[in-house]
Amino acid sequence: MAQAYGSEPRLETSLSLLSLFGLSSTAARICGGLIAVLIVTVFIIHFRYPCRSPSSLTKIVRQATSLFQECLAIHAFHVGEYDDFKRILHQITARASEIASRTHPNELYAPGESLSLHDYFKQTSFLWERLKDIVKCHREARLLLRNLEVCLMRASQSHAQYQLLQRTADPASP
Repeated sequence: MAQAYGSEPRLETSLSLLSLFGLSSTAARICGGLIAVLIVTVFIIHFRYPCRSPSSLTKIVRQATSLFQECLAIHAFHVGEYDDFKRILHQITARASEIASRTHPNELYAPGESLSLHDYFKQTSFLWERLKDIVKCHREARLLLRNLEVCLMRASQSHAQYQLLQRTADPASP
């Protein structure tokens, strides 16, 4: 009772859909493969670069700023750390603001104006450079966030040890 299938039914359905566009079986398979590669590439980019826009970069910088303020409020910095963290935070904030304020090449052209191949290349180049800058600034902001979290954990551990010492020194307190 063995049934012979030429190929998997879903694949045949997909290929028949592509053949609706007048493609041969080989061309349909090539197009299907290219579509699959494109989808995998998009997922890899989303996984590898979680921060791809100026707005998401600004969000991370705001998180770093609020964590810095929290560290400042509970005096979590050791001697000399405050100045270093403040300098790094200002650099990251300035860099993120500069990236967000860049003018996109589309805004330089009139709405009805046709674009040449050179203009499309400039737009693609602009978007690629901006993505690289966003990724670099995002990595620096995430590193700052981790270092600030370490300061907070260190401060909370020191506070817990101090309270433990106070309790052992004064056994009458609850």
